[in-house]
Amino acid sequence: MPDDPEGAYDFGLGAGFYVNATQAPWNQHYQMYSYIVEELPMLIEEHFPVSDVRSISGHSMGGHGALTIGLKNSERYRSISAFSQSAIQ
Repeated sequence: MPDDPEGAYDFGLGAGFYVNATQAPWNQHYQMYSYIVEELPMLIEEHFPVSDVRSISGHSMGGHGALTIGLKNSERYRSISAFSQSAIQ
């Protein structure tokens, strides 16, 4: 998988942003939206004794992902939450 030669955190191996990549070569591996919405729940439900009642939450950028995924798929989630912390000193 290609990575940014400058090592930027928001490209290549650090990419995600809760979307599916649409262009080669990234679309082979960067399918974060599908992973969170489809693959991960299926794996959890296959291996753990859980019900079909789901919630999604996240911190910081993960909170943004939880909100956007939860709102786009409101029929799948009973609860959607996001939180962040401030570094005020």
